[in-house]
Amino acid sequence: MSSKRLPVAPPEIPGYTFISVLGSGGFSDVYLYDQDRPRRKVAVKVLLADLKTDGARRRFESEANLMAQLSTHPYIVTIYQAEVTDAGHSYLAMEYCSRPSLDVRYRRARFSVDETLSVGIQVASAVETAHRAGIAHRDIKPANILVTDYNRPALTDFGISGTMDAAQDDDAGMSIPWSPPESFTAGSTDGVKVDIWALGATLYTLLAGHSPFVVPGADNSQRELISRINSSPLPKLGRPDVPEALELVLATAMSKSPASRYSSAKAFARALMRVQTDLNLSVTPFEVQEERVHEEVDPDTHYEATRVRSVVSIDPDSHPSAPTFPSIFRQAPAAGATGSGLTQNGSTLPGQGPTAVPGPDAFADTAAGPTLPGVSTPVQPAQWATPMPRAVAPPEAEAVLASTVHRSDLAPPLNTATGPELRVPTSKKRRWLGLGAGALLAAAVVVGIVVFVNGGAPKPADPDVAGPSTPPPALVVGADVPAVTDLQGTASDGGAIWTWTNPAPEEGDKYLWAAISMVDSGQFKAITEGHVFVTNNSNGESCVSVKLVRKSGNTSAETKKCFP
Repeated sequence: MSSKRLPVAPPEIPGYTFISVLGSGGFSDVYLYDQDRPRRKVAVKVLLADLKTDGARRRFESEANLMAQLSTHPYIVTIYQAEVTDAGHSYLAMEYCSRPSLDVRYRRARFSVDETLSVGIQVASAVETAHRAGIAHRDIKPANILVTDYNRPALTDFGISGTMDAAQDDDAGMSIPWSPPESFTAGSTDGVKVDIWALGATLYTLLAGHSPFVVPGADNSQRELISRINSSPLPKLGRPDVPEALELVLATAMSKSPASRYSSAKAFARALMRVQTDLNLSVTPFEVQEERVHEEVDPDTHYEATRVRSVVSIDPDSHPSAPTFPSIFRQAPAAGATGSGLTQNGSTLPGQGPTAVPGPDAFADTAAGPTLPGVSTPVQPAQWATPMPRAVAPPEAEAVLASTVHRSDLAPPLNTATGPELRVPTSKKRRWLGLGAGALLAAAVVVGIVVFVNGGAPKPADPDVAGPSTPPPALVVGADVPAVTDLQGTASDGGAIWTWTNPAPEEGDKYLWAAISMVDSGQFKAITEGHVFVTNNSNGESCVSVKLVRKSGNTSAETKKCFP
């Protein structure tokens, strides 16, 4: 946001209470309001009253629609509401990001390489999401990357966005320090390539502390900036902690020719992720919504998933031990029969007589086997309340039933046509099996006793005879690695360049370094060079801790120092 003019008075918005002014820009002012329902703080962007041209209003409404499509992304500011007040002020209620934007932060202190890579990948995922929706931002710069309460970047200000191959409005603005060369020529531009340049220029700014083609102490007017952007090569960052691979990635993103830049924001992010891998840093996830695969639904998948059945209520006074029978039998109602004690769907079923008449399919093969003639027909559940008299089955039926029904051991054998049946009681079988198992167990115990007596009990290990145990690896790590020496700091822009000496260099040696303070031990990062740039902390000191790491993984003790 620019501070060249004072913001106008905040408008009266129903359901919102004004709190403070957040800033002002070329086309709008931003205020902090307290929303009544739901209760929360929101940032309200209001279109300027004296810029109600058709182009400005169209651009403002376009921003609302575009950001609403993209605001579900974790690195794009969320839009809550877009309305016009009774006085004719167009406003946009959006997520309030309370932390300083990247524009404020880089002017205070330069970003570390680790944080710059992480921010670049996160914002690139937001840009890629917009591009997949056919939207180009066209104004990516540090001031348009806010920081949420959870310390995450959030891309905002899609005010001059549009389709990726559309020409910009006549009254639309641009941010010259972060614009590519083709932005200063007539005709349409490729929105994807414009955004890739602007994102690369933004990351360069975070590392350098100024936009790419600003020369400290020289003429940095708009005319000079445009001339340098069109003709001058990208200056080196000049920071010892920035690897050559990152310099090359930024130079590719900011190539003068759009065709030489990365083909997409995703390709740009992948290059940044490779730099993270080379520096042994944690790789930042690249978050975009994957395309949904529309699968054909099988029409029989949910066929007859739910069936409606009749409800049967059982009378608690009916026979408690009546069995369940197949439904192939149909009962003939007896004359003068009364209620059966069962109700179906709220109606009482008629009572049944003592005789069951099998239906025409009663003697067909079923899952339970063939039905024998002469065997009493099982009763239906409707007859449970009226027990049937037991019928005497013929001998051939009893022979078949005896093969499947468990009978008491005391029951006499059946007389069949072939004579009496010889059976062994089940209890005697179990008794013999138990005696056999007991005999085997006793024999095993006797054998074990004999072996123990003859061989003797195992002797405990003699501690004097046993060989020395190997100490845990953690006890020997670093024991033979000397600490670095001659740790010296030299003042630099906003920090110090630290150098040191390896007292006993070996092939494959690396170093672990971390920026430290009185309350923070810092996070160690791996490098191969013997120097590093460390920014000043809140006390104005540059403090560092360095370790020597051998190829085997053994590490030396820390060497710490502060400058000045």
